[in-house]
Amino acid sequence: VVGEAPPDDGVVEPGMVVKISLAGKERTFLLGNREIADGDDDLEVYSTESPLGSAIHGSRVGDTVDYTAPNGKSFPIEIRKATPYKA
Repeated sequence: VVGEAPPDDGVVEPGMVVKISLAGKERTFLLGNREIADGDDDLEVYSTESPLGSAIHGSRVGDTVDYTAPNGKSFPIEIRKATPYKA
């Protein structure tokens, strides 16, 4: 439902703030679109159509997924946390 937060079930989907481990570094970002972020300029936003977003979309906390970067290199991504974004 548009404008409704996704369930807090650990599934990576639009509207979730996701914490990942990629190449030994932790990153936290919003999966969705910039309009959801409601002016929160500190939070990076990745679309589900982006290479990173499409790689993790539908995965769950604890999963490790393969991500092929735009430069062709492949990296494992560990999903550490996925919680609904709260403006």
